[in-house]
Amino acid sequence: MTYSALIIILLIIGGYSALQFKYKSLEKSLETYLINVQGYSEQDLVIIKAKFGSMPKFPVYVTFSDDLDTEYIFTDRDASDWKQLDPKQPQRLKADNQ
Repeated sequence: MTYSALIIILLIIGGYSALQFKYKSLEKSLETYLINVQGYSEQDLVIIKAKFGSMPKFPVYVTFSDDLDTEYIFTDRDASDWKQLDPKQPQRLKADNQ
């Protein structure tokens, strides 16, 4: 019985570690995209936080320094192709689309 409990605990710890690695990977990838492709600076990005969801499976929430009251939602759709999901565009992204 102790071996079964140990295996279950190791599986839980392994699953948790894998999920945390996925979150950090998504957060870093989005940060790189926003800085290198969209032209934001590190100071423009206050919070980048990945979470587990249903649709999309791993949304990443971003708070920009010029709009602290809004969380913008991005997803990479498991293909490293970042798309914004919510309808309100951040100031700099809006300026690029016009």
